[in-house]
Amino acid sequence: MATKTDDAVLYNGEDLKSFYFPDKFDHRQSAVPGNPCYNFRFRIFIFFTYIVVTQLGEIFGTPSDDINGIWDWGHLLTTPVNKLYQEHRWFSAMMQISSALILDFAFFYVSLYWVLYERNFRLFAVLILFYAIRAIHLNIFKLEYSPNYYWEDPLVPSLVVKYGKYSDFFYSGHVGFLTICALEMRKVGKSYMALFFFICSIFQAFIVISFAIHYTIDVPGGYIFSHYFFNMVCYWEAKIDFILKRIANCFSRTNKTIRIAYENDTDKQQPTAI
Repeated sequence: MATKTDDAVLYNGEDLKSFYFPDKFDHRQSAVPGNPCYNFRFRIFIFFTYIVVTQLGEIFGTPSDDINGIWDWGHLLTTPVNKLYQEHRWFSAMMQISSALILDFAFFYVSLYWVLYERNFRLFAVLILFYAIRAIHLNIFKLEYSPNYYWEDPLVPSLVVKYGKYSDFFYSGHVGFLTICALEMRKVGKSYMALFFFICSIFQAFIVISFAIHYTIDVPGGYIFSHYFFNMVCYWEAKIDFILKRIANCFSRTNKTIRIAYENDTDKQQPTAI
């Protein structure tokens, strides 16, 4: 966190200009000394327990059913709801529009929050990575449509949701996008909005499974990949912004250093949040 005079760069009370970062850290050790892993007998117990659990998992956890086509437990459970969608168009349209409104709101809210208040590339770095890897998945591995696939146009346009038949399965963008929004809001301290987006992601999970536009495996995939990419971008955040600055300098007319003038000591990061 910079001061007005730039005489020191402080973070949690430490002057980063004189702060010592070790070149090496022994990753065999723990950040919590005294935890059970320092006990040799505990490590031996975990080792043998792992062997037993993996063997039991191979015996009881690996299916050997001879399946023709695709078997999806989530689709089987939501078949009655899927039939309601197809028999009552007003009901399916209402659910689709609700889903789209949530996603459109999330897109505008989080994006505009970034435009107005954030000064890093974290959010869009995560979104680019999430959807780029997803696009690769969709084109190197394609699944057949579920017999219950139903995603007709409700005649209400959406910015981020498309309707019709698309081989748009692994992993779920509906769920993953809202998870990224929730993680970003938690990162900037807006816990209520983070909770709202996470609850909305559960609703989206029900929508994509009950409409059979995603297989059940796509939903946890969306949660896992979005969370992984967000954590990975947070780890590389400073380097990403540094690379972005270097690229911007290549196109700028001058390499003049940008200095930020803060109005007061208590408002060094951003204006009052919306």
